[in-house]
This record gives sequence, C-alpha cells and structure tokens, in this order.
Amino acid sequence: MYGKNLMLIMISIWVLLFIVLPVSAMLLFSFWSIDNFQIVHSFSIQNYSKIFQDPIYLSLLWKTIKLALIVAVLSALISYPLALFVNHRRGTMKTILFLGVLAPLWVGYLVRIYSWRSILGESGFINSLLVLTGILKQPSSSLLFNSSAVVITMLCIAIPFTFIPIYSAIEKIPGNLLQAAADLGASGSRAFWTVVFPLSMPGVVTGFMFAFITSFGDYMTPSLVGGTSGIMYGNMIQTQFGNSYNWPLGAALSMIMLLFLLAVIAATRRIGNVQAIFEE
Repeated sequence: MYGKNLMLIMISIWVLLFIVLPVSAMLLFSFWSIDNFQIVHSFSIQNYSKIFQDPIYLSLLWKTIKLALIVAVLSALISYPLALFVNHRRGTMKTILFLGVLAPLWVGYLVRIYSWRSILGESGFINSLLVLTGILKQPSSSLLFNSSAVVITMLCIAIPFTFIPIYSAIEKIPGNLLQAAADLGASGSRAFWTVVFPLSMPGVVTGFMFAFITSFGDYMTPSLVGGTSGIMYGNMIQTQFGNSYNWPLGAALSMIMLLFLLAVIAATRRIGNVQAIFEE
C-alpha cells in the first residue's frame, strides 16, 4: 500500500512538473503580446486573431496536416506487413528481425536526418547510383530540399514507433482463434481478414497516431532536408521563439497545435481501443 501511494505521488509530481506547469505557462504566454521586443503582460486574444485571420498560418497548418497524414498512412502500410513477417518467425531470427526494425531508434535523431541528407544529396548514394547506371547524365538536385525528402526522412523516424503497437496487437491474437478458423474451413486470406486484421486494428490505430503526432510536431527534419518548400507548422513556432522573439505568438501557435493533437488522440480512441495495446 505504501509503495502504491509513493508511486502515485511520484507520477503526480511528474505530471505536474512536466505537463501541467509547462502547458499552463504556454497558455498564459499565448494571451500576452509583444511591443518593441518587450512582452506586454496584459490579457489579449490578438495572437489567436492574427493566426486565424492570416492565411499564411492556416495554409501552413493545412500543409502540415496533409504531410503528417501521408507519413502516418505510409508508415502504417509499411509497418503492418513487417509486423506480420516478424511475428511469423521463430527463435533467434525473430529477435534479430524485431531488433532490426527498431534499429533506427538506437541512432541519434540528428544522425538519422543527416544520413538521409547525404543519401539524397547531389553527391549522395542515390545520385551516384543513377549516374553510374547511366539513368542520369549528371547528379540531380531534385531529390533533396523538398516535401518528398521530408516524407522519406520522417518515415525512417516514424516506422519503429508504428511497428511496435502493430506487432504487439498481432502477437496478442490467440493462436486457437486461427486454428478454429482453419477447422471451420476458412482459407488463409479469409482468416486474416475476419480474424487477424480486425483484432490488430487497435495496434494500427495506435501506430498511426504515434506516426502522425511525431511527424506533425517535427521541425528539425523540414529544416534540414525540406528547404524553403518543406517548411512546416513546427518551423513557424520555432521561428517565433527564436529569431522573431515573439514568444506570445509562438505560444498561441503551440496551443493550437496541442489542441489539434488532443483532438486527434480523442478521435483515434473512438476508432480503436488504444488502451488494449498496453494491457495484458
């Protein structure tokens, strides 16, 4: 009982220090304003009015939503067959394949981005291969600093986070259900669509949510491989807290992002039983 209460206190302190206080401070900042590079501590909704009246912010938000959706969908489509393949392996091979899919998580975040930057660059691996095989006469600069480069790099980051919940959901499916389907005459494909796929949907929804949230809030990847055409909503927030020194506007942009992601989480909870992924 004592240990349980201690854990509850520690978790409460964690939530208070790292979630409630930062979000409350951000919310407070969002209602302040800036005047001559000085923060004016008076309540105002001018930051929110500016965001919703300026088409630049809304178009950037919509662009970021579309790009995050593309990354989340592709990540789920790639991770699902990977999870099925790994789950059907046995022994050491299963462990090796499982760790292999998660290997990008062991590499630093910036290292992964710069790796793809070097792969997609003019003197990178892909351009060298295309020139060597005669497909291109000279290296192309179109592989880097665009939205496609951002999507490819984000996929490398998002796939491990999508793979884990999908694999967990598939692994939890009782083998006797598949055996019962086979005994009733169901073919392999019918057993998959009537048993495996419906029962693995919570993992798909959770993985999709992880990939979407990770991509939506990312600003380093668009900065390093996106160029001017790859700028996303997170870059706008970073700019306000950096060179523009407009923390109140940056805080308002952050609060809108937070509310949008909370809405996404609420929607995914209605679509799939996310909680089941983390329960035995």
